[in-house]
Amino acid sequence: MDKDGRVLTVSTDVPPGSAGKQSLRMTATEGENSGGHLWKLFDSGVDQMCARFYVKFAPDHPYVHHFVKIGAWKDSPKWPQGEAGYRHAGTKSFQTGVEPGSDWGRNVPPGGWFLYTYWHEMRSWQGPQGTSFYGNGFGPEKPEIAPRGRWTCVEFMVKANSKERLHDGEQAFWIDGRLVGRWAPSTPRGAWVKDHFDVGAGEPFEGFNWRTTGDVKINTFWLLYYLFTNDDDRARSAAWNKAHADDPVNTKTASVWFDDVVVATAYIGPRRSK
Repeated sequence: MDKDGRVLTVSTDVPPGSAGKQSLRMTATEGENSGGHLWKLFDSGVDQMCARFYVKFAPDHPYVHHFVKIGAWKDSPKWPQGEAGYRHAGTKSFQTGVEPGSDWGRNVPPGGWFLYTYWHEMRSWQGPQGTSFYGNGFGPEKPEIAPRGRWTCVEFMVKANSKERLHDGEQAFWIDGRLVGRWAPSTPRGAWVKDHFDVGAGEPFEGFNWRTTGDVKINTFWLLYYLFTNDDDRARSAAWNKAHADDPVNTKTASVWFDDVVVATAYIGPRRSK
């Protein structure tokens, strides 16, 4: 629900050099909502999808809980699907999102960019014997902090595995046209630590087996803006915010702007000047 049109509004704040004159502003207000979203289900899926968007966080923006996603959902209903707590079925679905993450409060708000991923071979945060699954993290060796108060070009890509038994799937993301991370067969090197892959010393990444049947196609794009909603999450986020006392944080009302959103089957890149 968008009560009184307070969540989704049109703004005249646009990226420098934009051909348009308006952007979309999403606002989250404590006690009223957790943010907003726009979601698209494509009639026919693809084996590779790239999504590029320009984004601007308010100068006093807090941490974000979840952000923009690409997904594959066989026989999807006409609304977005939840995923928390369980592995996806290889015969049904997979999903990944590009998000600014707090890294348990180590990154300044709104956080460092990384990919937050669900699929049938994902790891549990509880370790090898775990039965609870809350997304696997893929980030660069050094944090790529999402800036506040200025526009940033973000692009991410998901490529499905070509055959059901192969691990030749991959994902990647770019910030302002610069490749920040790519996870594909044999790259990068690193090690699994419970539910996240740490880039650095270790073995080459094994690649993704996203699906166990070729009829699971990438077919959803979710322009999602979701902030912390329950008491435990808010308390934890507040403690992390206090760790960065020099950075102004507004936990009551938060806004983000989106513009120049493009979804394609190949790399798009930042806008080019005429």
